[in-house]
Amino acid sequence: MNGMDLIEAVNGMDEELVSVSAPKKERRRLRPRAWIAIAAAALIVFGCATVGASALIRGKFGPIRTGTHGYTASFELQKYKWSKFKGEIRETPDIIREQYATFTPQPVYSSFFSHPGSYVKNFSTLREAADYVGLKALKTPEPPFGADCVVNVFGDAEGRIGDVEIFLQHIVIPSDPSTGDLGGMLRISILTENSEKSTVLTGGDWGDYDPGRIDYKEFTTSKGVLCQYTEVGIGQNSRELISGYVVYEGILYNLSINFKPGEYDNAVKMLNDWAEKF
Repeated sequence: MNGMDLIEAVNGMDEELVSVSAPKKERRRLRPRAWIAIAAAALIVFGCATVGASALIRGKFGPIRTGTHGYTASFELQKYKWSKFKGEIRETPDIIREQYATFTPQPVYSSFFSHPGSYVKNFSTLREAADYVGLKALKTPEPPFGADCVVNVFGDAEGRIGDVEIFLQHIVIPSDPSTGDLGGMLRISILTENSEKSTVLTGGDWGDYDPGRIDYKEFTTSKGVLCQYTEVGIGQNSRELISGYVVYEGILYNLSINFKPGEYDNAVKMLNDWAEKF
């Protein structure tokens, strides 16, 4: 049922049920069947809008503007009020204000670069990192590899927090069998009401991957969550890459999986299994 169907359902009711004339001494109650019709129609209309909203959140993909081996992807995100963050991340405004107050610029001849406005904290699991942030909308879809987790908080001289990023990366070292064959990263991007941007730009130049083999695909999970992903250098190099993107409740989740030739189907299955956790 669409909006017009709802209007027609109301127009088809008894005139006395929808009259806007002066009230009579005896008030008529809506028949139970009429109430059910209105409630059902409203539920259908608003229910469809809610389900459709989660499936229509799409990023925009395109070739990289500079370089020859990459792509760009941009996503419109929600800006969360700072009051929604309930974890120990509440300590960061004071920390960043102190950074600005005590900052001394490096000499111009120095090769060391530093700048206030960023606070980094390390965690052993994604769940611990999420607890530190304390945002109810934040999900913890574990990637198919284990690694330490970093929370990076960005703010200004007044202590206003603008962006929050959670980053987890597993690097494969060929000379170290203990690192395994599967590498990759998980990056979660959150914007607050103080952020200067509403769009997150990601992607990048992938170096020695084949610039002619970058494809854009997507799938929808059993719960109606859209996952868009790119294939980079598939079938062309010693290492191959797929990078998946999910926007859930206005937060961007980016899982990249780096694998050996012949493991493509397994990597796509891992991406599907990860997206199903939302």
